[in-house]
Amino acid sequence: MKRIVPYIILVACYAAGFAQQPNPAPTVTDDDFQKVLVAVSNEDWDNAVALSSKFMKQMKDDDKRLVRLRYIYLYAAAGMVTNGKMEFDDFAKSTKELVGKQVEFPYRPITLECRGAFNFICPSNEKQDRATVAASNKTGTSILAFEYTQLKASFDFAHHEDEAASISGTIDAIVPNPNKSRFLVMRLFITNGIINLKNKPSKQISTRANKSLDASGGSVFLN
Repeated sequence: MKRIVPYIILVACYAAGFAQQPNPAPTVTDDDFQKVLVAVSNEDWDNAVALSSKFMKQMKDDDKRLVRLRYIYLYAAAGMVTNGKMEFDDFAKSTKELVGKQVEFPYRPITLECRGAFNFICPSNEKQDRATVAASNKTGTSILAFEYTQLKASFDFAHHEDEAASISGTIDAIVPNPNKSRFLVMRLFITNGIINLKNKPSKQISTRANKSLDASGGSVFLN
């Protein structure tokens, strides 16, 4: 009997330890991620914020999709502000943890004619190591962010005009509009930026064909 008692105690401890093992973290599937891309592309801001917030918590730090998801969350949250569904103070609180994190922007065309250009990648003040984007909604009625990127190295904007590219880097600061005007939500500052060109089969015609001041390059999240 004395031999049986320690055995029972050992089995009980083993079972208790096994029961306390945490459940494996949920996996974010490609279908899950596609839902986020569709939501933000359709400017379904509420759904895009909810899904991206949920999946950011589930993804591992080395998941390559995470850098894109962070930007989507930031972009969609700004969209909620423009629609009056999120206040500036709530926006500041919900995005402050993204400072210092890596992000990747959607694909946008490069242009040298930057005046009035929404959703284009432009050289900043004719400097080859800085890029700027006026990220707006599809209609161009609200600017979600003025995005300023300090590049790691100089980039030949003229040589790559009209090509699509994505910018990646580290969020240095997120500055909500102090005037709290819903026309312009924030200024976003990126450091250690890299411009990643999208492979294309041949020279494309200008995506800003009429060079009008209200032309928009769009933001390609789904690609």
